[in-house]
Amino acid sequence: MLERLYKHQDTLIEIAKLFDKNLAEDIVQETYIKLHQYSTEEKCFTGEKLNKSYLFIVIRSVYITSFYNKFITVDLVDNIVENAFDINDEIEWYKFRTKCEAEVNSWDVYDKKLFTIYRDSDLSIRKLAKETGISFVSIFHSLKSHKKKLRELFQEDYDNLNL
Repeated sequence: MLERLYKHQDTLIEIAKLFDKNLAEDIVQETYIKLHQYSTEEKCFTGEKLNKSYLFIVIRSVYITSFYNKFITVDLVDNIVENAFDINDEIEWYKFRTKCEAEVNSWDVYDKKLFTIYRDSDLSIRKLAKETGISFVSIFHSLKSHKKKLRELFQEDYDNLNL
């Protein structure tokens, strides 16, 4: 399956560029890994044709889980610096970040450590799994559930920020 997909790499990169032009090749590489683990050739190809709609969904999912969520904090901080918000906005941002950090600090040691290592490092889930010896699936599901928990607790606060 991967050999057939590689023949269409240019098409996959074009799809990934819709999400992030600078990270398109990295997104496609992570997509190959996901497809190898979780997909079949029948899903990726309709007869001899590339199933672009299915691959679009997979690439979007990889982008959101592996790249967007990881760099959103950096983008928000850059946005604050670039737009020179007034002091009240910076105080509100600091309060928001403090509440999020307090929640993370209330988690058990394993979850807190795993989440902070992933958030603060440039490691992908795959590299983190390799370095820690923890299964990829375990890390993926743990991070997914904790991100969801943070969203549920703080989405309204985040939406109320004037960013």
